[in-house]
Amino acid sequence: MVREADEIVRRRPDLGVLGGELDDVRRQIDSGPATAPGMSTLTTAELRLLPYLPTHLTFPEISERLFLSRHTIKTQAISIYRKLCVSSRSEAIQQARDLGLIGP
Repeated sequence: MVREADEIVRRRPDLGVLGGELDDVRRQIDSGPATAPGMSTLTTAELRLLPYLPTHLTFPEISERLFLSRHTIKTQAISIYRKLCVSSRSEAIQQARDLGLIGP
């Protein structure tokens, strides 16, 4: 995303504060931990499941909504837990919120 924004700023340097904001984002990325769990390791399928974790839905109910097997949902959830370095659904929700992967 930063590369895309760089390209936009390169083509349109007159876009006001975008260049400065982009520099701020770069500094945040550079100062962040190099191995922040979950930041870029989640697959598309896991990211699709992530918003369902904070809901009241069970894995079988989530599987019905996503048209996937119960086993697939459970496997993806366990993979999310592992990648976020947590051991429960509630911890995964909190870690995902802390990382900005899902809203409050």
